Amino acid sequence: MAASSSDMVLRSTRPQVFINFRGEELRRGFISFLEPTLKNENINVFIDELELRGRDLQNLFVRIKESKIALVIFSKDYANSEWCLDELAKIKECMDQGNLDVIPIFYKVEPSVVKYLLGYFGENFMNLKNRYENDPERTRKWEEALASVSQKFGLPFPEKSDRTDREFINSIVVEVKRVLEHIGGKEDKRGHAKVIQRQQQEETHQGCMFNARELKISGSHNARYWTFVSISESPNDEVAFEVAKMQRNYYLEVSGFCQTEILTTGKKYEVVFVVKVEDTMSRWDVPAKVQLMVPYSNELQERELQFVDLIRNEWVDIQAGVFV
Repeated sequence: MAASSSDMVLRSTRPQVFINFRGEELRRGFISFLEPTLKNENINVFIDELELRGRDLQNLFVRIKESKIALVIFSKDYANSEWCLDELAKIKECMDQGNLDVIPIFYKVEPSVVKYLLGYFGENFMNLKNRYENDPERTRKWEEALASVSQKFGLPFPEKSDRTDREFINSIVVEVKRVLEHIGGKEDKRGHAKVIQRQQQEETHQGCMFNARELKISGSHNARYWTFVSISESPNDEVAFEVAKMQRNYYLEVSGFCQTEILTTGKKYEVVFVVKVEDTMSRWDVPAKVQLMVPYSNELQERELQFVDLIRNEWVDIQAGVFV
């Protein structure tokens, strides 16, 4: 018996990029430009073309699990949709397992609005949460996913931006290609350990942690250029972190190294710089280069970024690379 066209599914063997977005709001506008631009760059993209009420959500969960990258596009009406939030919860689950790289996109909505459920965005979420008050486990996963994904290094596109949608989409393509290059067909699964600025270098459940003074920072000996200040993660947190704060500089280099014998053999670690760009920063036109060298493999992992593209007044992770 000949198979019907609906029985045959041909899927690309290239790493898949899953796009999570509010269809009613973005499908005929932003997404109609983003999807073909990604495909023109030979990127294997999956979006839910139908978004039919009552369609089996498990099918989409399978496609999320099959993907290597998820683009989560937060927009003003995103929190109106239980469909988007169910997908987001699944995306967070795969991200926490180390099977999925997530790139949050803040399309005409501030990252802090998503993270702290503020304003119109927050009102929409609370209204939806109240509708599902009999399913607290589901709404808890939504809330945790919003908080977790929104604090990752993402790409913001403010309501009043100097860039066009086309220019912003090009920056998304660059970031997706960078992540795909890193994946490189290696079936890479990212770990959860971070190199962050802490009190001492020690192995913890998070990995190898650094005091800011242990890093080599160009000009840090001169108080005109850098100062060291202590901060806490929350007002009631007794543990303070010492961070280096740039006052002024014309050249930036921050480097450090980790004694890998204190790490767990066979475990995968992610190395990140934790950075906050404040509103007072003057324009920095030269791209920054982030690198990780793993000596025993002679592998140099490298990426470029623009400080002006970072979310303002929020601590964000800038990935240098991953290693085992």
